[in-house]
Amino acid sequence: MKILILGAGRVGSSLASTLSRENYDVSIIDHNKDKLLRLQEDFDLATVIGHASHPNTLESAGADEETILLAVTSSDECNIASCQIAKSKFKVKKTICRLSDASYLDSLDAFGEGNIDIAIGPENEVTDHLVDLIKHPGAEQIETFANGSLKVVSVKAKKDGMLVNRELKSIKSDMPETQTFVPAIYRKGKPFIPDGKTIIKENDELYFVAAEDDIDSVVQEMRLQDTSSPRIMIIGGGKIGFALAKTLEEDYKIKDY
Repeated sequence: MKILILGAGRVGSSLASTLSRENYDVSIIDHNKDKLLRLQEDFDLATVIGHASHPNTLESAGADEETILLAVTSSDECNIASCQIAKSKFKVKKTICRLSDASYLDSLDAFGEGNIDIAIGPENEVTDHLVDLIKHPGAEQIETFANGSLKVVSVKAKKDGMLVNRELKSIKSDMPETQTFVPAIYRKGKPFIPDGKTIIKENDELYFVAAEDDIDSVVQEMRLQDTSSPRIMIIGGGKIGFALAKTLEEDYKIKDY
């Protein structure tokens, strides 16, 4: 599989190193010769010096129908233009576009139907993750799947949790109306797959799958739920801080520093 990466910054370099180690046919474009030389010395990949959205540069890099293009430069506009040109002129197989500005994520159709197959907004993903942790303070980690309908949640069992020192299957009798599943538990740093007879112990880290509305009740089984504060202090007014404040302003009192 041919992978064409646009941008040799932190994201692009990390992708290039990872994918080349997996034996993909990787090419990377950047205007910084020194960055490309360092990558070429360390990894088995091809490099092209030039502007990532220039048609001649994309052609030199071998963009064609078998190429998956990853546009991850620091410029949203460059990433968008690159995807448009790669799709319309070179008919690449798939385009994945990194976009920092949320307004672009809301306007993908404006860039031409099918020109951007997958849009990734790192700042938005971080913001959504922080919002989840604020809304569910007892959770350690929360990941979203199935367009938000399912969450995978990590919670550490505490001695005040109702399920601690009981069999895992007891959760069914405690919450007969709640649909949840525990696929994995970490105990003393080691993972294992539990069954219904597994005894939950203090400091176990449980991973469970549940709907958004059921997260807090499941967490309550493992530990007393921390109280969510009505006031939020955000330190930093960058893109993530601003997006977080805007998302939370209707439900919390926000202070930004």
